[in-house]
Amino acid sequence: MLYYLFDLDDTIVIHPPNRNDDMYDLKPDPCLQNLLNNLKYKSFIYTNGTYGHAELVLNKMKLDNFKKIYARDTMPFMKPHIKSFNFVQKNILFQDYNTDLNNTFIFFEDTLENLRMAKNLGWFTIWINPHYNRGKLYDFVDYSFPNIYDALYKINSLKFY
Repeated sequence: MLYYLFDLDDTIVIHPPNRNDDMYDLKPDPCLQNLLNNLKYKSFIYTNGTYGHAELVLNKMKLDNFKKIYARDTMPFMKPHIKSFNFVQKNILFQDYNTDLNNTFIFFEDTLENLRMAKNLGWFTIWINPHYNRGKLYDFVDYSFPNIYDALYKINSLKFY
């Protein structure tokens, strides 16, 4: 089984560097909604933000494609702690009653440190960053894109094995 995990801030929602505290002035995003709807497998949010923050952002953007939100106040550890990644992976497999040993986790994230830890667990890593062309410099980055739109547009042509 294949599972998609998405960081929230600066991966799904790109904030300007000089953002103010009114970051919740978000609008629905039909393009992103459509790209997420076209994913063939289950998707989850995996963020160091709070559950309330993630829920608010997703509601404002009208993104309801996610099976569950893993947030700092719903997990015993935060990224990049290995126990956080293990918790999420085991919880997804348990919730899905999945005992198959051939599971693939695809992680969309903007922070290199978090991608490194995910790669250590065997996850496929997708770096979302304006400097995505530097992704090939890191052996723990499988794919890199300047934004989530490009990543999702090309997701079905990527190889995960």
